[in-house]
Order: sequence, then C-alpha cells, then structure tokens
Amino acid sequence: MSYEYSEITDPTYLATRQERNEPEYVLVRPTDHSKVPIQDPNWTPKPSVLTSVFRNIDNALQKFEVLPDDVWLASYPKSGTTWCQEMVWLVCNDLDYKRAADVDLVERFPSMKLSGLFSRPGEHRPFKEVLEMPKPRFIKTHLHVGLLPEQIWTVKPKIVYVHRNPKSVAVSFYHHSASFTGYKGTLEDFIRSFMRDLQLYSPYHEHVVEYNMLNHLENVLILRYEDMKQDLLSELKRACQFFNKQYSDKQLETLSKHLSFESMRDNPAVNFSRMVDPRTGFKIPPMESLPENQRFMRKGKADGYKEELSLELQKEIDEWTQNKIKSPEHLKLFM
Repeated sequence: MSYEYSEITDPTYLATRQERNEPEYVLVRPTDHSKVPIQDPNWTPKPSVLTSVFRNIDNALQKFEVLPDDVWLASYPKSGTTWCQEMVWLVCNDLDYKRAADVDLVERFPSMKLSGLFSRPGEHRPFKEVLEMPKPRFIKTHLHVGLLPEQIWTVKPKIVYVHRNPKSVAVSFYHHSASFTGYKGTLEDFIRSFMRDLQLYSPYHEHVVEYNMLNHLENVLILRYEDMKQDLLSELKRACQFFNKQYSDKQLETLSKHLSFESMRDNPAVNFSRMVDPRTGFKIPPMESLPENQRFMRKGKADGYKEELSLELQKEIDEWTQNKIKSPEHLKLFM
C-alpha cells in the first residue's frame, strides 16, 4: 500500500490558516485498499485530512507490525475515546484499579501519534510509545479505515470503534483545539471548516460509516457514545462478551461508577492533569483550576452542544449530514 498526496485548495482555509493558527494540512488517500474487508464493491476511501508530518511516517505506518493480542481503539476525535479507553483497559485487565490509578492512561493505552503534539524535539522514531510498551498492547488511533497498517487485516486483533453525533463532536473538538493546540478561530469558524471536511481526520461522516461497515467482522465491536450515556451497564456487558470476560453484577456496578463522568473528570490518571505541556515545558494545570471550556473533560453530556450551537448552526449540521448520507441505514448512525 502506498499513499496519494494532494494539497488543500479550499480558499477559506488558505486565506485564514495562519490567522487561525491551524496546522499545514494535506489530503492523504491510500492507493490500494483491496485488503480492507468492506463488502460494498463500490466503496473507495476518500482522502483524509492529516498534518504534513504524515509524509515522514507513512512507510513506518504501512509496515507497522500488528500483534494478535493487540487491542485497537479507533474513533474520530472527541467521540468518547478516553472514556472507552479506560473501559476497555479495565475490562481486559481484570479490573486492576490500582494499576489504572498508578499509571496514566496515555502510558497504558498510547496513541499512534501522527502530529507530534506531545513529542519531544529531536525524537523521530515513529510510534515509539507503542513499540516500547509491554504486551498485550492497547493502541488508540484516529486514522480512517483505509489508512490502518496493512497487517491489521491479516493478523485480526480486536478492534473497538466508538462514534458520537456530529454536533457534539464538532463543539468538543473546537474546545479541545482551542485549549490544547492553539486554534485561534471562533466556534463558528471551526464548525464551518468541519462541515467542509477540513478539520484534522476529516471527513467525519466517512470515518464513521467506514468503521461501521466492518461490523460483520468477529474481531470488531462498534460502540456509540449516546448508547453508553443512556445505559452504560448494557454496553459494559457487550464489551465483556466481546473480550470473553465475565464479571459479577456488583463488579460491573463498581466499574460503571468508576467510569462516570464525575469520576473520570476528577481522575488524574485519565484527565491529563499529570502531563507536561510540550509547548511550554510546564505541567498542565489541575482540571479544577481551569475554566470548564479549557478542561480536557468538559461536560460529558450527550446533548451539551445545545447550550453552545445556535439553532441555525444545528440545522445546518443536520442538513449537511442528510446531504452527504443517502443510505437510510447509515443515516441512523448520526441521529
């Protein structure tokens, strides 16, 4: 598999990139997707928005060695990823709350980093954290299906995918970008570029649909943020069944409490409060000392976007979804 690169020509992006402090994005598309087990014969992957750094690691990603006991968690950013990471890690590690408290989630369940946001200057070994971690490995990624390492389709590790409605994703991704990556545009600026498929890891809809098209595979579990918010215990039982784990009702109730938004928000092992900001070299301030919109975990609501998005923008996002998604079955994924 190799990659086809193309430059972004969108005039708004080109005119405002520096003013909004956005990265230099590039469009990346795999030239061969024949190994991806999506059954739709008409499917071809759309170009994905990545940072230009991807050019430096594409070969390492393509040839990345996948292990049978790996556990991969995939998502579009700000879809409940951290929540699912903690859930999956504990389910797979016999509910080891002590280790979960002692070792930060970013070490227990590192990301296939593409942007270098948390890398130290001078370190150029791609995926260092993943390669050096103990086995079994727990790996997070935001990559589109077509950009995953080739071996993932032959080795067949467990893959969990979590998705969330586009309005919540867009608002949460904006606040994350403004607080952690220095984005200078307004919420509306961000939403409109999101709807033009010009935010990192866009296009959003294709990301969600493509992973859901793998739902027929035994090694793939699809989760939905809103379902987890509505009935976490039921989703925990699905996860336990997927990983062949058995826990008592009391154990699952304890796990559910551990995974509550309040518990996650105040847990330094998962809320990034023990990390050092690579841009400043200083420790990130405790979450409780930051304004709500600057915290890594802000509200944890399924419909918190209603407090921030105008009715007009909400309607535009709905229309955007309906215009892009023609299949009634796929449209259900976004409602």
